[in-house]
Amino acid sequence: MSFGILKHIKHHKSEMASNVLPKHYEHVILGEDLGAVLKLVELRKAQPGASVRLISNRLLSKVTLVQQYEYGVSQIRSTAAVEAIYRKFHNAKISPQARDAAFYKEGKFHDFTGRARSMELQEGEHFFLSKGYTLKLASLFSEEDWENLDEILAAHSEIKIFDAIEKTTPAELVEKKEWHLSFKDFSQLTCECLYISTSPKKFLSYLTHKERLTPELIDVCTSLKVKGGISTTWKLDREFYPEERTLFIPQSMTHEWGHFIVEFEAFDHALGEQVCHTLFLINEDEPQSEDLAAKIKLLKRVLDRVFPDIEKHITKEYIRFDDEMFISGVKDEAIEQLAFDYPSLKFLGQMSPMTGPQTSEKYLSRVLLN
Repeated sequence: MSFGILKHIKHHKSEMASNVLPKHYEHVILGEDLGAVLKLVELRKAQPGASVRLISNRLLSKVTLVQQYEYGVSQIRSTAAVEAIYRKFHNAKISPQARDAAFYKEGKFHDFTGRARSMELQEGEHFFLSKGYTLKLASLFSEEDWENLDEILAAHSEIKIFDAIEKTTPAELVEKKEWHLSFKDFSQLTCECLYISTSPKKFLSYLTHKERLTPELIDVCTSLKVKGGISTTWKLDREFYPEERTLFIPQSMTHEWGHFIVEFEAFDHALGEQVCHTLFLINEDEPQSEDLAAKIKLLKRVLDRVFPDIEKHITKEYIRFDDEMFISGVKDEAIEQLAFDYPSLKFLGQMSPMTGPQTSEKYLSRVLLN
């Protein structure tokens, strides 16, 4: 393609973009997690007349939220967090596991507090040693909000692919245009308050004119620890394990590859069904799809040895891969300082700033305690 044609296409795109008038909202939420959805519901109740928009990179619905937060190994591992969650969500339904975590070695499961020694735990696995708590997602919402959640999301959210985000200076008092967002489809919008419940590193990559940003904002977004993972949920047509607890099963008995983290729900006699959740953490920065497929095959082989014929009894399977499943290392004090530098910018989700003893909380607990 000649330089002249390329120049014409770029000029045409620029012309299209300039002809699109940005829509303005008082509140814009970026994210595709529970934190983004809870903030949407909260803002609609707290400010019924305000304009609110949720921008995500994928479809959000009750089904996708349940699959993300109920179909998986427990991410709540703190008694203090559970107490704090109850103080915020009075009707929350949170159930503790019956026993502490165990590991598999030499044909049986052992307590971590016993004489037997487990294979070396890899980075990120220590979090799952504490007793887990399972959460019923619907209990975080009022009956009316949960019943109508799909309609609320359809009316107030849209799927967009980002092009750029720019911090601007409002020129008028009626529509305070603090942020300008543009997308690959040439659409644009402005907003007064911007809520980030998505990857902070991706958010930073969208920001333009970084030389105008404070070093603190860049540091907060780049200093985080991010870990990917693959979560699977299987529905089984028979019972394979009688207890609700977290099980660490080595991926290999000869190599330090880490563990498959496994949890079984109680057997449902009415349905003749047991649900099994598994998780394995991804340590590679950019894992290849064939490597991930091989790891899932390894998972089934290993669990088939520990629980004979388990693969034959899988009736349904759900697989979720997220290259930024777990975010930790949040600089709470730095985010508090950012509130003075950027009062129109708020962090949600796993990036939610905590104070006092809650600064030790991670993952889903932070999402809920924001």
